[in-house]
Amino acid sequence: MPTVDQAEGQRLEYKREWTDRALEDLAAFANTDGGTLLIGIRDDGEVVGTKADDRELQRIANLIAAHLGITPKIEVVNLEGSPIVKIAVEPAAHPVAYGGRYLRRVGVTNRDFALGELARHILARSGRDWDGLPGEWSVGEVDGEAIAHFARLARNRLPHVDPAQPERVLENLGLVHAGKLNNAGILLFARRPQRLFPLAQVRIGIFRGSHILDSHDFQGTLWQQLDGAMERFRQVLKVRFDIRVEEPSLEGLQRREVWEYPLEALREAVANALIHRDYTYPADIQIRLEEDHLEVWSPGELPPPLTPQALYGPHASVLRNPLIAQAFYFAGIIERWGSGTTRIVDLCRGQDLPEPEFTHWQGGVRVILRKDPYTPERLRAMGLNERQIKAVMYVKEQGALSNRDYRRLAGVSDETARQELTLLVTQGLLEIQGKGRATHYVLAKSGD
Repeated sequence: MPTVDQAEGQRLEYKREWTDRALEDLAAFANTDGGTLLIGIRDDGEVVGTKADDRELQRIANLIAAHLGITPKIEVVNLEGSPIVKIAVEPAAHPVAYGGRYLRRVGVTNRDFALGELARHILARSGRDWDGLPGEWSVGEVDGEAIAHFARLARNRLPHVDPAQPERVLENLGLVHAGKLNNAGILLFARRPQRLFPLAQVRIGIFRGSHILDSHDFQGTLWQQLDGAMERFRQVLKVRFDIRVEEPSLEGLQRREVWEYPLEALREAVANALIHRDYTYPADIQIRLEEDHLEVWSPGELPPPLTPQALYGPHASVLRNPLIAQAFYFAGIIERWGSGTTRIVDLCRGQDLPEPEFTHWQGGVRVILRKDPYTPERLRAMGLNERQIKAVMYVKEQGALSNRDYRRLAGVSDETARQELTLLVTQGLLEIQGKGRATHYVLAKSGD
């Protein structure tokens, strides 16, 4: 018997004959990228043909319309001398159910939408954004202090905003319609939005390995969540003071706070999470403070065409929640044009910290900021002696170190210098470059 070469896949399914199971395939096609069902071909590609008179085609069309509510293109094609019924389905504008189930096509299988996926699918197909959907609460739920707080923040960009007229403020921001707040209006300005959206919060935990030392949840409006997170950082992160002498007088002493992580970078990361997270995803924003790094995880992966790698440089601004983003922009917390992640990168580089990591992880976006691995305290905790610490700090400042440099700094013999430098290489702090008399040591790439 003749066979076809193309295998079944994301948009193609074979059936030896019509059965009601074909309705599942058509529903899954309609809920995904569309597809084609060919009746009269076995799963292995063997062409066997099928009944294809007008009465049979009308029966199939009626079944599809009755069970799925869609009208695909149905035609008969001749393949290897046998009649084949070809049913082509376009992506549906609205979810298509079959037998009470909503299916999507994944490879050659049909799968039920996971929890939360159906809501996101409906939004994507309707062309609407979650934050613009009408909510259940009236403007009577608005917190006047939240409006006043926004007015103070937005003074530069919205100099004429009047907190004494909250409904006009909401209307100008597109957050109210017919007296009802939309989802963005609730999260930004309602009293205790968690009564309606319990997972719209920020959770900060302090970890040592698998042990949780402390955990705090920050609720309220998005402004309150951001402020609460930043206050928590100031409470638990270490800070040192960089004293610089601009001129020989008390007034010439300049004191600068240097935190373990740049606070402005953390503010950008938390603001981005609040603005761009997927609020249909059943999780809160989670921030982990580990011994040597800090993680910010936000529910929902980046919307296409953005990728984690694109976040390191100039990239398009693709907004999942445009109304929330607009309010944060007017408040002066963010800029337009997707500059937040590049600002995080620049701030870390400016403090000589390793480059932040942006990744998709467990259904969300994770940002990892790492501490400076080359501080005297961290090096001392690793068991280095003072000579080795001095050498590492020299490489950090000068870029490279030779055996001769080490002997000069530490006042040791050639053999001792070689042994102690070899130990720094073994511990992954330095690496060797060059050969012979040109041999020198630089910071290991793993610590950059």
